[in-house]
Amino acid sequence: MTYLLVFVASFITTIFLTPYFISILKKASIVDVPGGRKLHSQTIPRMGGLVIFLVVLTILNAFVQDFDTIKLLLVSSTILVLVGIIDDVIGLDSFVKFVFQNIAAVVLIIYLENKFTAVELLGITLVEPLNYLFLLLFIVGTINSINLLDGLDGLASGFALLIFSIILALAIHKNDTFIILITTSLIGSLVGFLRFNAFPASIFLGDTGAYILGFFFVLTTSLTSIDYNNKVLDLTFPIILLGLPLIDTVKVFVVRIINKHNPFEADTSHQHYILYKNNIKHEVTVFLIEIFTLIFILLAIFYLQGLKVPSLILFFLFTILLLMIEPFLKTINVSAKVIGILNRLKEMRIKHLKGTLKLLILLSSLLVVAISVLSFSFKSSLNMQELIFLVITMGLLLFLAFLQFQKTKQIAHLYIFLNFVIFFIVSKLSLPSLLVTSMKFSDVISIHDISFYFLVVLIVISLLYRWNYFRGKKILFTGIDLTMIVFILLTFIINKILQFDFNYYLSISLLEAFIFFIWFKVVSDLNRKYELYLAFYSFILPIALLLTLLILRLT
Repeated sequence: MTYLLVFVASFITTIFLTPYFISILKKASIVDVPGGRKLHSQTIPRMGGLVIFLVVLTILNAFVQDFDTIKLLLVSSTILVLVGIIDDVIGLDSFVKFVFQNIAAVVLIIYLENKFTAVELLGITLVEPLNYLFLLLFIVGTINSINLLDGLDGLASGFALLIFSIILALAIHKNDTFIILITTSLIGSLVGFLRFNAFPASIFLGDTGAYILGFFFVLTTSLTSIDYNNKVLDLTFPIILLGLPLIDTVKVFVVRIINKHNPFEADTSHQHYILYKNNIKHEVTVFLIEIFTLIFILLAIFYLQGLKVPSLILFFLFTILLLMIEPFLKTINVSAKVIGILNRLKEMRIKHLKGTLKLLILLSSLLVVAISVLSFSFKSSLNMQELIFLVITMGLLLFLAFLQFQKTKQIAHLYIFLNFVIFFIVSKLSLPSLLVTSMKFSDVISIHDISFYFLVVLIVISLLYRWNYFRGKKILFTGIDLTMIVFILLTFIINKILQFDFNYYLSISLLEAFIFFIWFKVVSDLNRKYELYLAFYSFILPIALLLTLLILRLT
């Protein structure tokens, strides 16, 4: 219950504060101006990572009782945040930033050295002073690698969401309350921040955000490695886990030095720029990089579970694949293939497409209503306190959605997805509706599952027809949608490998919610006048369910 409160508090605080912070940054002219290697065409506020840091700091202040135990962490992170703020506001020389990064890294090492008995790398125990030298290199390298990764809308924050999610799962497995607290707060804040940072972004992390995310990556991965290796800090685990940005950073630095360029000078030689330059859309580029991240997460988990040699072999193989991505893309000529597909789509007849789509949407809508009824519950394993908390949460989400609708005349799709997630999680922890009590429980489950299978088939067919109708010019999924797909895949991986009972319910609930969410997007995309009604439906479902459960429990 405590950690659910932390997640909700972090999410709601971030999603509430960020629009106001955007306005402040615009007025103060703390913005990223388009031009040069930058891909955005409008002036975008930066330094958004400060919101994430303040939210996490507030959570720590509320839940950590003995601040003496984390004062070194506060000193180290504050140094990085101040350097990031100055760099975002007026700019700093790369050497000055490097010096302060090393100072922050030394403070962090002083904190960590009381936690580990030895430092290892690739199975080799590092002796002094090599252990501290490699640890310093890892910390500073990670911080800079996240800063370099933050080149596309939602890329660094989406990457962070995936990494902190697996760290949270591993911490739950070891019952490490401190890591659970930090990662839960970070995940909640990142989900809220992605609402504004995913493509097309209305705010950037800035150096402030990149530095603080890099700091928390080092802290949480190092503590996790210590937990799982009997107080030995095996740097191989965090290096594999954070492999994608670290590999890219090393490659870019080596190439710049070979070409006699300043290794700290920004350019377009990063993996995300390479993908983007090959006519792969912005959000798809982020999605592909997150899929690679998922692969490195898997390898890191296998390594942690004792499969060290196979994991390292696969890590080096995928490293080579990542480094060879540019010549590979040039060989297959992605650009020509995409143009060819679009040309073939233009030749296809679209007669009766709209009528067929309307029929598919009608059938899928009837199934959505049927599944909603089958999922609606009248008795829950949730206690009174939890139900009241969830009702308040839904009330706050509705209030935030209304506030933002007043400003933009639109309801953010993230609210719709979260509404469906809450509905299905609560229904998984409950018994079936009074409307179906005359049926056997197994029959209810079967009808529910079969209905979902039919709904998926109808949605897939609708997507194919929609693709033809719009001639492939209109992409249904946004950047945050694609990140959520990878996140859902990650929850299933965690469930399969770590065997968490709650995570099983979470995985299934996320998948079912996402299917409902796709239905919502397809319907509202074809006819915008339905969007507000469907958004209202997404709020009514969980609120009605929670109020019903609460009233029945009171009576």
